[in-house]
Amino acid sequence: MVVVCNDSVGSSNLVAFREEFPDRLVNVGIAEQNMVGVGAGLANAGFVPFVSAAGPFLTGRALEQIKADCAYSGFRVILCGQSPGMAYGELGPTHHSVEDLSWLRAVADLTVVVPADRAQTRAALRWAYTHDGPSYLRVPRFKIPDVTPPDAPFEHGRAQVLRDGGDVTLVAIGTLVSRALAAADRLAAEGTWNWRTRSPTATTSPTWSSSRATTCRTTRAPCCARSARRRPPTWRRPSGRGT
Repeated sequence: MVVVCNDSVGSSNLVAFREEFPDRLVNVGIAEQNMVGVGAGLANAGFVPFVSAAGPFLTGRALEQIKADCAYSGFRVILCGQSPGMAYGELGPTHHSVEDLSWLRAVADLTVVVPADRAQTRAALRWAYTHDGPSYLRVPRFKIPDVTPPDAPFEHGRAQVLRDGGDVTLVAIGTLVSRALAAADRLAAEGTWNWRTRSPTATTSPTWSSSRATTCRTTRAPCCARSARRRPPTWRRPSGRGT
């Protein structure tokens, strides 16, 4: 195993790794396209590279290398997109990564995984290490609540049911899972709806699509939690229960 980063040793939490394995860390500097190319080359040489960088720069600057060098070539390269979404806040649109899921889900033979907490992140990293092909892991910047039940298995392509219910199916991924659960608690306390909450561990899987369809058919309405947009649409409470 080796790690390739773009002058992001600190922000990628690689300081301890560098101290213990100094000959396994490749810092290419601020050169994301080269970074992904180096990772693909290392994979071709028999290594298992973890390529870590901020989400907007890893995906926005090196999309061609991800598509051609990693996915098209079928190399086992684990792409770790740090601080996705709008995690960089006041640094502005240049540092926001709200398009990465759309871009990478359209790349053939690239698996996209969005962990919801620490347990899922650890399990996703171990799974990606053994997965025969490239993968993209979307890792949040800040600490988030633990939502995964103890001893819950990590099954690629299958959603975890975190709460059962009969009125609405609420689907969320990543950092939005904890917020979805909080919203379900609040609405249940108000007696509004009985929510079923699911957390898919991967966003590109026929198995997950089938699981989602089955779940939504057993409740009155599906509802998906999505990443923040620059201009969110106005939300209105439905006029009738379950509409």
